Amino acid sequence: MLKKVLVVALAILMVFSFAACGGDEPAAPPASTGDSADGPAVGDPIKIGFVAPFTGPMANFTVGIHRAWELAGAELNKDGGVLIGDTRHPVEVIWGDTESNTTKASEVATKLVTEDKVDILVGQWTPETANPVSVVGERYKVPTILSNSPDVAWLENGPYEWCWGVLFNIEAELEEFFNGLDTLDTNKKFGLVLDTSLDSILISDILREMAARRGYELIEPGLVPPESNDYSAVLRTLKDEDCDLVFANSTTPVLATIWSQIQQQGYEPPVVMLGKGGTFSADLPSFGKAYVNFSSETQWTPDFPFTSSLLGMTAQELSDDFTATTGDSPDMTIGWDYVIFDVIGDVLSRTASLEPEDINAAFAATDLDCIYGHVAFADNHVANVPVVFGQWVDDGNGNYTKVICGADSVEGLDTNPLTAIPWDKVQ
Repeated sequence: MLKKVLVVALAILMVFSFAACGGDEPAAPPASTGDSADGPAVGDPIKIGFVAPFTGPMANFTVGIHRAWELAGAELNKDGGVLIGDTRHPVEVIWGDTESNTTKASEVATKLVTEDKVDILVGQWTPETANPVSVVGERYKVPTILSNSPDVAWLENGPYEWCWGVLFNIEAELEEFFNGLDTLDTNKKFGLVLDTSLDSILISDILREMAARRGYELIEPGLVPPESNDYSAVLRTLKDEDCDLVFANSTTPVLATIWSQIQQQGYEPPVVMLGKGGTFSADLPSFGKAYVNFSSETQWTPDFPFTSSLLGMTAQELSDDFTATTGDSPDMTIGWDYVIFDVIGDVLSRTASLEPEDINAAFAATDLDCIYGHVAFADNHVANVPVVFGQWVDDGNGNYTKVICGADSVEGLDTNPLTAIPWDKVQ
């Protein structure tokens, strides 16, 4: 199936339109209209406005999205476009770069709606850049889909009428953390290194109840400003409290600073867990040679038992394709990127017309098995997908691979016991 899709991808002229700050791919040719002697009439293109952090501290989150569209776009356009009624509509993407900035996310989303007149708006990656897209979608009544953000943070801006979120549940994610932690003998002192961002505040609130219920003692030294360069006081408290477990949630550059300050203090916790950053193979160089047995949220593994509804490709096949085209290990972007196009492809196959109300109604009726499991939107407009707990381990040749240590939410997914950081090997 992979070869077939790749052949189709090469055979079809892809149409890419870019927002001013989104890139420099070739622009799409104008669509023709009118009757065709060989089939249905060809109508105006369906425009998807895709807002994501292509540059800035969160740029690693978007390393695979253009490849995802290359495959998905080829499939959607293979017969000249999506058939709606008796008319085919080619599908194109207009990219908008948030530059990893909340204000910019709102600006580019607004431009896509008001100037480019997109039919569907997409927002990705963390509350900071996803939530502003939702605000724009609701304001202008444009069907909008979000992926990869904690559901509770997204729901803070609800209720929603025009926005739909394929999201993860923080409580379910943190339960998987504890599932993994239970496999390692520690003193069960769980120390937090968190800033004042919305998702960090929500995480600390959830952990207070969850840690006690799971038999762990939570140590909270206090929150620091986002992008702070000084975590020494927080880490000193965790060291003095003899916390075996340290959890930090921030961007990769900040996490690298935290890791450096842990070593400077001579602090040697057996477990260091990372949220938000530190989850990509491309993040590893930021930590030098010291990236040994770190644990993190794990939002993708080639072992997921899921298949893309649009492409017919398995998690393993899409992972292999990612490595072949980027040279990197399979990363968490794969599921989040392809689920967007799985859902949009399904919605376009069912919508009665390109009127916003009909597209929105098709989103509401989504009931789909796809690359991230089953997607069906609840009354709050959220479809939850699984997030598991993993650990970066040395393969013996100086390379790191992610193994799964907690995955009760995915039936049949094998797990490994968590292992402590070998401090004698940390450089």
